[in-house]
Amino acid sequence: MMNKNNNVFLFGAGAMIDWGGPTTQELTERIREEGFKVSNSEQKLTDYIYEQLIKVYDKDDVNFETIINVIEELSVYYSEFKKGKESPSLLRSFINDLEFEKLFDYSIKGGKRKTNYKLQIPKGKDYDSARYAFNNENPKQFYLQHELSCLLTSIVNRISEYAFHYCTFSEIKMDSEISINFKKWISTLEKNNAIRMYSLNYDRIFKVLLNEVSINCFEGFEMNENESYSQEFKCDILRILEDQNSNIFYNLHGSAFWKVDNRNKRINSPEILSANTPQFQGNSNISNIQIERGKPILVSNIITGFQKAQKSMIPPFKQMHFAFDRDCFKTNIIYIIGYSFSDEHINQCIKTALRHRKDLTLEIVDPSFIEKNLDQILNRTIFTYIENCSASPKILGNNKFTYYDNRVIVYTLKFCDYLKMKNNEEEL
Repeated sequence: MMNKNNNVFLFGAGAMIDWGGPTTQELTERIREEGFKVSNSEQKLTDYIYEQLIKVYDKDDVNFETIINVIEELSVYYSEFKKGKESPSLLRSFINDLEFEKLFDYSIKGGKRKTNYKLQIPKGKDYDSARYAFNNENPKQFYLQHELSCLLTSIVNRISEYAFHYCTFSEIKMDSEISINFKKWISTLEKNNAIRMYSLNYDRIFKVLLNEVSINCFEGFEMNENESYSQEFKCDILRILEDQNSNIFYNLHGSAFWKVDNRNKRINSPEILSANTPQFQGNSNISNIQIERGKPILVSNIITGFQKAQKSMIPPFKQMHFAFDRDCFKTNIIYIIGYSFSDEHINQCIKTALRHRKDLTLEIVDPSFIEKNLDQILNRTIFTYIENCSASPKILGNNKFTYYDNRVIVYTLKFCDYLKMKNNEEEL
């Protein structure tokens, strides 16, 4: 029997702006200044990639995720198809004139590739965050994975600036107007509904705020905030798969508070754990696995770039994504807040639910939805699955629009203003 009392929430980057979360532009500028320098230059490799990209693509199409994707794809390109035999990747079997590696400024410590070698970055200088190549990584691939670790560490550091939280200290604006309004809104909904929250961000602010009003949300890990800084928590995969009615908060793209643990380095079977404090990728051993043969990917606590779909096959990303897919079918409403609809593996869940659930409603909150012509774009993609309805918008009031006979309702408001409106409506 279908449970119609689940409210599903999808939070994108725009939902966190009022709590101090970074914009895409800010992260792009930050990433351009991070990582390793190009050989014989003061320019960062990331900035070089950015400059090459905007020669071909519009600036609006190039951001921090685009830059990271280039590095990830180069990591695959320079990897080996079969580890231990030093056979080139499939791409390098056909393309062998790519000289991008001339930009790489590194050397192998000791001068020779061998089991458990380390890199020096830049050439001839020991690198504080250097890790051992426990899984026979190709040096160029390994260099690029060190670069990725550095960039992911920078992103986590930015998240910790506004989302650090521990039982004795917190950077979260607990008593700000928007925090109070968020707690009030969710508290009202939670009286009659299970709260199923999914975030594409790397913080856990909403989980922490709801703790303040005694609403417990399962995060996928049995957390205890009163434990020590160093305490680590295993993921409850079975509960993620089976639990359909509890209040939950899942980070679909990982969390700054997760950690990649690979204690058995010889087997290379990393496990994602959770902790009470932010975890920096540069402090972890580098682990890569192959979801598809010949295409190694870096296992990290947060996932960005364009390999999200592949990395979402790793536990607990896979199980949380499954839960989101299932929840889209088990609700009458999905609140979509501050999401740009740029992740196709997320869009596919929404599209499929719209196609098969004739009573499903989307409530979208995005101040620039009309300005960016998102309605026209989504009419050609996600909303095509809504049958027998007009795509023309109707204006219901200031900053409120409806499409497809009220199956899609759009508020062109900031999240803070939307929360005020919702709470005011409740009081009337």
